[in-house]
Amino acid sequence: MSGRARRVGLLGGTFDPPHLAHLVVAEWARTSLALHEVRFLVAGDPWMKDTASEAHHRVAMTELAVADNDAFTVDDRETRRSGPTYTAETLEELHAEEPGTAWWFLLGADAVEKLPLWHRASDAVELATFVAVARPGHQLMLENELLRDVVRLDVPHLSISSTGLRRAVRNGGAIRYLVPPSVERYIGEHALYRS
Repeated sequence: MSGRARRVGLLGGTFDPPHLAHLVVAEWARTSLALHEVRFLVAGDPWMKDTASEAHHRVAMTELAVADNDAFTVDDRETRRSGPTYTAETLEELHAEEPGTAWWFLLGADAVEKLPLWHRASDAVELATFVAVARPGHQLMLENELLRDVVRLDVPHLSISSTGLRRAVRNGGAIRYLVPPSVERYIGEHALYRS
């Protein structure tokens, strides 16, 4: 891959907690899109979603989850901002810090369909190639003009959600084999999602 612009994938999320489906998406995108790196962009105060855990816990769990893959890193910049975080602002910062890098923003198909509702959505799509991560056979609705250049990426579907994992922990259920062992230990040690 030498001689070409550095290609970096951004997988944004609350990662509350990070789970195996996140890792599968990141690795599938890395190999399918010939990315040099995938950064897990931990959301601070996402304006469209609630979080259950404090940011420092979500960053720590994400660092544990990606620790055994040299192509994965964690970016916690959004957790250090006050107030709502917006993708367009993050992409502007990244462009200023790393000019010449090609950015690929990885999103679930459902989130891509809501992209036109984002704050400064047109700026965001100018700053990165947006990738709709879909399960095979899922019908993507990309009829909005803003979505014309979205790249579709079919990935193996693992039906795991952070919401379901939090519920399982709260109810005394098992999360083993759904999150990395280090994340499971962290959740137990810090008594996350118990109440």
